[in-house]
Amino acid sequence: MLRVLSKPVGRTTVAAASRWSKLTPLLPSVTTTARNIFSSSLPEESNRLIVIGSGVAGCSAALVAAEHGLSVTLLTAGSNIVDNNSNWAQGGIIYENTDPEIGDSAQALERDIHVAGAGLCDSSAVEKLAAEGPNRVRQLLLDPSGTFANVPFDADPVTGKLSVCLEASHSAARILYYADSSGAVITEHITAAAVRHPNINVMRESVVTDLCVADGTCVGVQRMDTVTGGIVPMMAGKGVVLASGGLGSIYEHTTNPPGFNALGSSVALATRIGAQTADLEYVQFHPTSLYIPGEARFLLTEALRGEGAILRDKDGRAFAKDFHPDGELAPRDVVARGVFAEAKNNPNGHVYLDVSHLDATFLKSRFPTINKHLSARGIDMTSDFMPVVPASHYTCGGVSSDLHGRTTVPGLYVAGEAARTGLHGGNRLASTSLLEGLVWGASVADFVASEEGQEVSHSLHTLAGKNINAWPEHQSKGVNPEAMQNSEAASTLLSQLRRTMWDNVGVERTSDSTAFAAETLKEMQEEAEELFQRTPTTATVAVRDAACAGEAVATAANLNKTSAGAHYVVDAIEKDEILSAAS
Repeated sequence: MLRVLSKPVGRTTVAAASRWSKLTPLLPSVTTTARNIFSSSLPEESNRLIVIGSGVAGCSAALVAAEHGLSVTLLTAGSNIVDNNSNWAQGGIIYENTDPEIGDSAQALERDIHVAGAGLCDSSAVEKLAAEGPNRVRQLLLDPSGTFANVPFDADPVTGKLSVCLEASHSAARILYYADSSGAVITEHITAAAVRHPNINVMRESVVTDLCVADGTCVGVQRMDTVTGGIVPMMAGKGVVLASGGLGSIYEHTTNPPGFNALGSSVALATRIGAQTADLEYVQFHPTSLYIPGEARFLLTEALRGEGAILRDKDGRAFAKDFHPDGELAPRDVVARGVFAEAKNNPNGHVYLDVSHLDATFLKSRFPTINKHLSARGIDMTSDFMPVVPASHYTCGGVSSDLHGRTTVPGLYVAGEAARTGLHGGNRLASTSLLEGLVWGASVADFVASEEGQEVSHSLHTLAGKNINAWPEHQSKGVNPEAMQNSEAASTLLSQLRRTMWDNVGVERTSDSTAFAAETLKEMQEEAEELFQRTPTTATVAVRDAACAGEAVATAANLNKTSAGAHYVVDAIEKDEILSAAS
């Protein structure tokens, strides 16, 4: 039995999503009978691991798998392999602080993650990141051999010791950085390593429209060539890795880049084949995105507040400690709600971030990208207040994953922002995202290459070989009036979808607003699916994925009546306050 599903199959309840962390057993055993029934005719070039996404998670999975001797096909949506969300990260990546006077440790990092995550993190995932993180950074990002990446992070010019900085909710300075463009330099080096590896085939301008399933197992993908518009099946005898990012761009205001990077493609692809998702209601909003009317939001990194930036209201008063004793260094969800609340009191709809009290020379050298962006808009960060508002930033939940990146569908793996590993709980700690992608991406590859992983691959190889001709190719009709009309309709629908998410499942939400969003997104998803089925184009693919992901987020938010972390339910808070007062 084989499937290419285009409608959602089942949905995880919030109770299951909030508690579900370890998949035991995750994958069904491969029986001897199943091996003997099918004869494999899978071509050697299809006996590969397909990785969807070229960010830190995707490249880590691809590189480690390639070093294990596996053949890897890396799919990326853009014409440039660095066109991914990792490239946009400003702050840095968690490493370690070796200064004995600081007293940093893996246990200290674990505590910080749990506090930021509103008590909803899975301990096993937190322990994994804290224990494995430094070694994965050394292996994949500080490798002088040339096999992986050797990123030139900021360091002491005399001693060469790596510099580390402090960010919000961290108890110690432990974050490696490269000025304010850490993601860009990490992406530059890790993608270059992937491109030059002989076991990795990079396919650009490739969007996956659906996953191919045979007998409940993921055996490949349907790949759209964004230049020609044609769709062809690609078999994956070693499995498929979802590493195509989160869903922040399904909101009207976001720090995420344009394109396919953050439209929820991984969640949508997984949902359409019945894979479990979890914690989708916990969408993190960054407190400080630059507010320029008529422009897309621009991230002002957490590191600014780590260096001493102050949040000020319309009258210039520092207000952050009104909401939390740690002020600007409180968890992101708390700071975001504080900014959101104070912005309502300003007729201009924003608050201010102030670094004018810091040394001007230091600011320009530490934050050159931000300084350049602000200067082009007539803002001098060394003397002017910067107007800021919250914007959707990061997906704490995602496709459910165990500690090896395995999902609930055999043959399908997930890493990075696409995954719900349990690490983030209700709110992500600053600079954990790149490290999570690194750690889980590498873990997926290690599992696929392991003895147990090879058992899974044997089943995949057999099923893919048996069904290799089951998925027809779709030839594009080229530019035609119907395709143009449907693409325009898709773009309009996507704009409506983003506004619906922002207005109803945003920084603050209510039971009524999330119910409205869930029903509206269900209707939008049906319309988006119809547009895609009529004319598969990049625009209809985008809105189809966004609508599927959006409905999943809205439904999860509506089902979860407990306000915690980034899921701030106003009526739940008001009810708790009434009950507390009554007692």
